[in-house]
Amino acid sequence: MRKLFYLVLLIAVAAVSSCKQDQYYLFNDIGRVQFGPEPNRIYTTSYDLVDTLKPYTFYYKDATVLQDTIYFDIYAIGGTTKTDRAFTLEQEQIPNAVNAVAGTHYVAFNDPKVSKFYVIKAGTVHTRVPVIVLRDASLKTNTPKLKFKITANADFQLGEQNKLWRKIEVTDRLSQPAQWTASFTQYYFGKYSVVKHSFLINSSGEKWDNDFINNLYAVGGLLSYYQITMKTALINYNNAHPGAPLVDEFGEVVVFP
Repeated sequence: MRKLFYLVLLIAVAAVSSCKQDQYYLFNDIGRVQFGPEPNRIYTTSYDLVDTLKPYTFYYKDATVLQDTIYFDIYAIGGTTKTDRAFTLEQEQIPNAVNAVAGTHYVAFNDPKVSKFYVIKAGTVHTRVPVIVLRDASLKTNTPKLKFKITANADFQLGEQNKLWRKIEVTDRLSQPAQWTASFTQYYFGKYSVVKHSFLINSSGEKWDNDFINNLYAVGGLLSYYQITMKTALINYNNAHPGAPLVDEFGEVVVFP
């Protein structure tokens, strides 16, 4: 009986070992490519999917700015090579959504203007992927979505399934910054709304975009200062409009936690 137990255990261990080996070779047998976080966060699991979606707005840009570039990080798996390796991207249509149109909302991925940069250089495993978004007049009333994915080619096969795509939401209207995260909502400035965002901008003279929010976290005491200042500004507004507190586009009274 004991011999049978050890035999079963040995088979189980061998099976697990074989499975792990299969998983290892699945992503290390040949050159593969996938998206990931910034290099300084590559080994922090919680950041694996942090850049899956990047909202972008031209709202803060001068009227003469007709395009901008959004960057994503991409990595080769399976080691370096002595030659440059190209990777390819293509748009994936999102059902029941306003999808971005190549040439109208972004520069097509096969356009030499951008495709020439879709290369992981010899001796490296990382590069930044530029996606050029265009300031079309339709962005004043719409927020098209651009979902794109990596496709296999002669240089690369595909990496992990959940790291093969990224998405951009582009508009020319005031919109929720990527840094207005769940924790920013819960602990600091509450649920996002365009009305609240406009109030913050008008009351402080600041943009309240990603750069500004990042700076709030970086400078000691600045976040608390703006919390208190904006709460006071909201109280003053509501006192100046008795019976008509500030209400957002959802019909909810604007509040700060």
